[in-house]
Amino acid sequence: MIFFITIYSILALEEPHIKDYLIEASKSGPAKYNFVKPVNCSTGKLKNTYALTQNGKIILKQVSADGTIGPVCIR
Repeated sequence: MIFFITIYSILALEEPHIKDYLIEASKSGPAKYNFVKPVNCSTGKLKNTYALTQNGKIILKQVSADGTIGPVCIR
């Protein structure tokens, strides 16, 4: 099982959206996330952030530095 998870993880890093997200995420240091009501959105660069979606919906949102959770999927 661990073998398949490792192979999947390596292949996922080849996905352009995953690479772009990791580059953007590394710029701001450690992140905290919170569950939100599912919102329709597409994967990609947004106004000030980057969205990774599963089945076209966002369910986790990064918490801002001041502890608030802003709007989801603003283009």
